[in-house]
Amino acid sequence: MLQPGWESGKDAIINDCMSDSNYGNASDLSANAWTVGGMAVISRSLFEFDLSIFTSNTRIVHASLSLYSQLSLFNGNHSTSGGSNEALLQRVTSNWDEIEVNWENCPSTTNINQVVLIESIKPDEHYLDIDVTALVQDMVTNPSTSYGFMFRLVTEEFYRRMLFASSDHYDGNLHPKLEIVYVVSD
Repeated sequence: MLQPGWESGKDAIINDCMSDSNYGNASDLSANAWTVGGMAVISRSLFEFDLSIFTSNTRIVHASLSLYSQLSLFNGNHSTSGGSNEALLQRVTSNWDEIEVNWENCPSTTNINQVVLIESIKPDEHYLDIDVTALVQDMVTNPSTSYGFMFRLVTEEFYRRMLFASSDHYDGNLHPKLEIVYVVSD
């Protein structure tokens, strides 16, 4: 089980409104289309688990990701007031730095084996045991083009938000958690 805290976790929010700003220490993982002071804002989040213990001959039998809702002081919580907040988890294919990443230098992603998170039903809904087996297998098989997950809305139109705790959240029980069952072939 991988559930890193602030000292070893790697995650950040990026947004198009303040495109050169970095939010590498935010306590949220946010996929959002909103307005702030009348300005339109699209936010996406990046997060990565250290999978360097796995070799290319590792077969991922099952990988499940759990993301925990939390009420954010600045960003609220899940919202479908403008329509579905259905979101995507995509594989990040280029390197990024937690303290330097922003909208302008956003890493590339691929939609191959992306995972769809269905629309939330409650504003504080946890998303537990999301099947990310194919995504994690891609990450283990292709480490030179795998740098974690991009979390974003399917439809980036106002007013929609999906929001979870990041590895920088004060409550360690709410940090993103990745559980992996694997076998290593000779």
